[in-house]
Amino acid sequence: MSQGRRLTGAYAALNGVYWMLCCLIYSFSSNFLLGKGYTNSRLGVIVAAGYIVGLAAQPLAAAAADRTARAPLAVIGCSAAAVALTAGALLLLPGGGPAMTAVYVLFLALVIMLQPLVNAFAYYIERQGTAVPFGVCRAVGSLAYGLLAAVLGWVVQRTGVGAVPVSGLIAAAAMVGLVAWFSAAGTPERAGEERAENRDAPGKSLLRDRRFRALLAGALLLFFSHSFLSGYMLQIVRGVGGGSGDMGMITGYVAVLELPTMFLFERLLRRFSCGGLLRFAAVFFAVKNLLVLAAGSLAGLYGAFLFQLISYALFIPASVRFAGELSGPGDANRAQACVTAMTTLGSVCASGFGGVLIDRLGLKAALAVTAASACIGALVMALGVGARPEKSR
Repeated sequence: MSQGRRLTGAYAALNGVYWMLCCLIYSFSSNFLLGKGYTNSRLGVIVAAGYIVGLAAQPLAAAAADRTARAPLAVIGCSAAAVALTAGALLLLPGGGPAMTAVYVLFLALVIMLQPLVNAFAYYIERQGTAVPFGVCRAVGSLAYGLLAAVLGWVVQRTGVGAVPVSGLIAAAAMVGLVAWFSAAGTPERAGEERAENRDAPGKSLLRDRRFRALLAGALLLFFSHSFLSGYMLQIVRGVGGGSGDMGMITGYVAVLELPTMFLFERLLRRFSCGGLLRFAAVFFAVKNLLVLAAGSLAGLYGAFLFQLISYALFIPASVRFAGELSGPGDANRAQACVTAMTTLGSVCASGFGGVLIDRLGLKAALAVTAASACIGALVMALGVGARPEKSR
């Protein structure tokens, strides 16, 4: 096997183990914390705190990763080792106490902090002369997420919530091992030169680019609507007469729909620009939300969520590539951190205000608010994101 294929395969594996960690924090935090004696209210506070700390840490970690050629390896490796340590601590600490609360917030924050670094690591590999099919690698992450969710749900039911930190420890240790492999594979030949050339180009220069600002604003609005649909799926399904089983089926259906677009993303890039794909995806975020608002049956929801195929599944790889096009090599991690910060902030807002919207206004009115957010986000993207962006200087 050629070095290029080995690098691509290792990066796909890195996405796989990282999104396994995401599966733990997004899908199993409730299982773990409720199993350890926390109430629903405390659970919500802990998860929100973890998201906020991770959001604050993203630009700091990205700036550190952009300092030298090998800094991305060091930052990802140390962060993954810290995730492994916190997962191990969760196995030993007594449930419900302040120590476990603090460690779980740190566990959440570290996993969230890693996302832009894992995304931007594709550019580290490309500086070694290997073109990375990001969509395929990201699809491996989605596949790993789905497989772990299916297996871990069964394991937790039979062995208890201790399986959650055990899974985190294994996934984080695998990530450390992959970083060690990348370190042994060598530093990109031109990385040091590129860093020197871009040393005086701070990440804040990206914010002067109207297209990048439109990407950030659009991502915030679109992910508010996206995260509301994901986080309150049970209420949405019950609103059309379904139940928990139907919610599980729709969640699985939506996850599977992401795979084809991500696998085919590199082929789409050969025919369309990243800016054009982003605008297209943003429009169908709005279409999806409007159809969910209008749905009066389970069949209607299945039809609405079919647009996951050309909204979220297209937006994720396109946003990573677009941010990379607008940033120089010295700003790659910070550019990804800015985008991830906006999507995370959208998720935090959806988690924090979604329940209030439903309680105060009712489900339909809450869905109307999120649909409006998606429509405004699509408009921002359509007007602000150029179809053929040039690299910022």
